[in-house]
This record gives sequence, structure tokens and C-alpha cells, in this order.
Amino acid sequence: MRRWFTSLWILRVAVVTTLACSLLLQAGYFGRVLFLIWQSSSRARGTRHRGQHADGYRKARVPVV
Repeated sequence: MRRWFTSLWILRVAVVTTLACSLLLQAGYFGRVLFLIWQSSSRARGTRHRGQHADGYRKARVPVV
């Protein structure tokens, strides 16, 4: 009887761990997609992000002589 409870506990831990990991992966994927949509929409409007120009490239630093 004890062996059956142990195997049931291991199965329950495996299922819960699998569900938790899949939820974390899905949340990360969803967040990344939202970020990419936000980034592309702000570029289409012409707004600038920190350190970038409207065309998406950083300004090259030229040493002053």
C-alpha cells in the first residue's frame, strides 16, 4: 500500500511541475509577443526609444580632436 502512495505522490509532483513550467513558458512567450507588438507600433508612430533615433539605429560617437 505504501508503494502505491509513493508512486501516486511522484506522479502528482511530476504533473504539477510540468503544469507550472508550461505556464511560465507561456507567460514569457505572451509577454515577449506583447513587447514586440508595442515596440513595432511605437516605431511606426515615429517615437524614439531610449538611446535610439527614429530610424532604429544608434548615433555613432565621433571622437573630438
